[in-house]
Amino acid sequence: MKKAICMMVAAVGMLVAPSCKNVGSLDTVSHDSIGSVGTVYYGTVTGARSITIDASNTDKNIGTIGGAALGAALGSLWGGGSARAVTTVGMGLVGAAAGRGVGKYTNQTQGQELTIRLDGSRGSRTITQPVYKGVGYIEVGTHGRLQVGGSTSKFLPDGHY
Repeated sequence: MKKAICMMVAAVGMLVAPSCKNVGSLDTVSHDSIGSVGTVYYGTVTGARSITIDASNTDKNIGTIGGAALGAALGSLWGGGSARAVTTVGMGLVGAAAGRGVGKYTNQTQGQELTIRLDGSRGSRTITQPVYKGVGYIEVGTHGRLQVGGSTSKFLPDGHY
């Protein structure tokens, strides 16, 4: 029984670990951004809409696999013979469904869709980005810098470069 409880705790850890990633930090860049060249525009936010950025498929799949393993481990504790096999499979399926939900919702990020009117009548651009730590939600009328290029683009208000 102690072994089963240890397996359950380990499986729960596998489900929660993906939510510990650092999303929305200005100090963290992807490996793909190293050496990339971009363009900088200056402009003013004319539209701002709050959004939820969904988890990646990898995060959902990790939750599904971890949930299935946890469910199957718990299901194997009940019954004997063919009944044990049925509960193992059944609990594995229930765990997979629950784990997918955990993987999806624990890794959602708050974000914004911004429309920026570029200075000098160079038109407008729209960008979807996370709400960055230290910057917070960006409001209509905010002036700043739109960095375009590389593997990611972002808008940062004046004073947050």
